[in-house]
Amino acid sequence: MSFYEDLFNQLLIWKKIDTHEHFLPQNTYQDHPDILLAILRESYLPWIVYGARDHNTITVTREGLLQGMKKIPASAFLRYIIEAFQYMYGFSDDEINQDNWEQLSQLIRESYSKKNMLDYWIFDKFNVEKVVHDRYWKLGEFDIDQSHYFAVFRIDPLFCGYSKEKLNHDRMNPHIEAAKQGIHIETFDEYLAYIDHLFKKAVAEGIGTMKCAVAYDRTLRFEKVKKEQAEKAFYKKDGTELSSEVRDFQDYVFYYCLQKAADHHLPIQIHTGPGKAFETAASHLGNIFEEFHDLKISLFHGSFPWVGEPGAMSLFYPNLYLDLVWLPVMSPSYAVMALSEWIETAGGARIMMGGDSWNAEGAVGSLLYNLKTIARVLAEKVENKYLSRSSAEQIGKMILYDNPKEFLSR
Repeated sequence: MSFYEDLFNQLLIWKKIDTHEHFLPQNTYQDHPDILLAILRESYLPWIVYGARDHNTITVTREGLLQGMKKIPASAFLRYIIEAFQYMYGFSDDEINQDNWEQLSQLIRESYSKKNMLDYWIFDKFNVEKVVHDRYWKLGEFDIDQSHYFAVFRIDPLFCGYSKEKLNHDRMNPHIEAAKQGIHIETFDEYLAYIDHLFKKAVAEGIGTMKCAVAYDRTLRFEKVKKEQAEKAFYKKDGTELSSEVRDFQDYVFYYCLQKAADHHLPIQIHTGPGKAFETAASHLGNIFEEFHDLKISLFHGSFPWVGEPGAMSLFYPNLYLDLVWLPVMSPSYAVMALSEWIETAGGARIMMGGDSWNAEGAVGSLLYNLKTIARVLAEKVENKYLSRSSAEQIGKMILYDNPKEFLSR
């Protein structure tokens, strides 16, 4: 057995903290008449079949997926979910087609009828101690099984607070969510007080981290602006705000949230890379790291395709953490390149990984791709005599558990 194979097998059984998932209840899939369609719909396959920009606006159908898969047999957005089916259900084919759809569906349905899929696969088989569970569809709700999960304070909707109607990429608006809780906001000071309320509630209920994925809606370049600049958009009639006024509002809110996170010793995860007009590289956040020296900030997705930037930045900012999450599923090759550089720059410290999926199948496929990336990079460094076997194994354990545990500690 090669060192790669031996290390991969060890990575499978070592204790882990999964830094990022979006798990939906099992009945989301189990109660659906076409269980395979329900699972594939909540995977990354529609992102490549229909286009990542438009996948949320299109009705995903079995016929559409079957036709689309014929055109993208090498896409990692397809390969990872097929590998999950092979690993979990003994699916023996290399493609999903009309002929094997029902057979695969039956295998899945039988398994769902017997098991809690997350408990069985994620916590038992993959030995995940805890999952950082990002329920982006819940603003200010942190009720969660804390024996298995860290709750997340997702701040994205707050960037739409200048308007009572504007929705973000997840179709959320803070005024609408606040009204559900009986909170009505009329002034900018009341809006900031609402943010304060959310932070106090989040910390009191023991959340793990703050998360920001506003890169899907705007650039990651934020400037420090004054309050009187920020409130201009807030007091404008909906639809009349200037783009510069909206940017000032959002910049102010981001800095405000970061300061609150720093005050509460709360770490933050930030989506970098794929996003709005691809103005979302990690380097745009350089001034944030200059401003917030002690705030632990995890940069997600390797800033793909600018995967060298987070590693270079980690040399200068010891509060910067590097998370592989999603990157191995977007491009296994880029993930290997990124992790190889990060190990050389961060030394093995501050590197983490997560699944970024909505169901057990997506998480299993994604975690397998993460573990293969880690095993391949570390094995190559052992073969090249850059690392000893013991050092490679130590780094593997750090990535899986020690580093995320440090990041989430307060």
